[in-house]
Amino acid sequence: MNPRAAALSAAAARSGAEVEPGVWLVTDPLATERLLASKAALAPRGDLRTEVTSWGSDGLATWMAVRRALRPLLSATVETVEPVEKINSGVVDAMGEAVRLVSAINVRHVLGEAAPGLSSLVDKELRSRRRRAQRATFEAIRQHVRVSGTGFPAHLREHGFDERTITLAVRTMLLSSHNVPGAALAWCFHEVSTRPDVQERARAESRFCEAVVREVLRLHPPVWQLPRQLAEPVGDYPAGATLLFSPYLNQRDPSAFAEPDEFRPQRWLSGARPASGSYFPFALGPRFCPGSQLALTELTVILSTVLQSHRLVPHRAPVPSRGVLHAPRKLRICVES
Repeated sequence: MNPRAAALSAAAARSGAEVEPGVWLVTDPLATERLLASKAALAPRGDLRTEVTSWGSDGLATWMAVRRALRPLLSATVETVEPVEKINSGVVDAMGEAVRLVSAINVRHVLGEAAPGLSSLVDKELRSRRRRAQRATFEAIRQHVRVSGTGFPAHLREHGFDERTITLAVRTMLLSSHNVPGAALAWCFHEVSTRPDVQERARAESRFCEAVVREVLRLHPPVWQLPRQLAEPVGDYPAGATLLFSPYLNQRDPSAFAEPDEFRPQRWLSGARPASGSYFPFALGPRFCPGSQLALTELTVILSTVLQSHRLVPHRAPVPSRGVLHAPRKLRICVES
């Protein structure tokens, strides 16, 4: 657990507590669901924006319209997701390898074709956060959009969106589907590598493989905290307040999950349907991740495909994650053919 998560965990018993001036932690499941669904709870805007990558004053409305148009393409099934890269053998950096596998699928799914070099541009932008890297990614995607007759660009063009909006939408999808699902897949590799019995069952049963993914998302949600700023008063919270929600904390609530700190994929085989405020690895409300079903399908397909021809063995355990992404830092696994 990273230091920030540890501090919040200590405060979790006091749902609604002000953990620092102007910041309230909310862990009650019902309050979590209600507040995240509120239109007044807005995601904080990042400071690093450029004219090139700005959505403009009506950006949120435009993005929500794009999300609605893309809904059919974000409901992928197992039959429509096909791994396009193979995992490397030997001792590998689990996070780096997972990101490479996920990104290859997402680039092809979003653009409808392979785009050599685009994943590396996305990775560079996420690592550096520099404006030059932002512009490089934007321009590379725009070139694809201009000539593309497949994938998301063609679909959005048919719905009347202009070139700039399509470019920004594709960029947003590729950025959000790079490190976050990569971290989830890396945690999957870690959990099955340390549990040979789980690994064997996941290799043999696709349904159990999906249960492994769901349990990983419960114990190791890559986006472990969700800050929201209130545009107007809601309940006892004043306008301007920052509300902090944490899937990491809520999904380890003993009132919602038996043995909450234990890795138990079988809990999902009985059709468990925890309250949405107790399980929300893809967020809740208006800003619920539109690609949640696609991500779940991709992770299940990649993990199943890897296990069909490889055995994963622990090599070096991860160290506590830092920052906004809950990822298994420095994790190494041995991939045996």
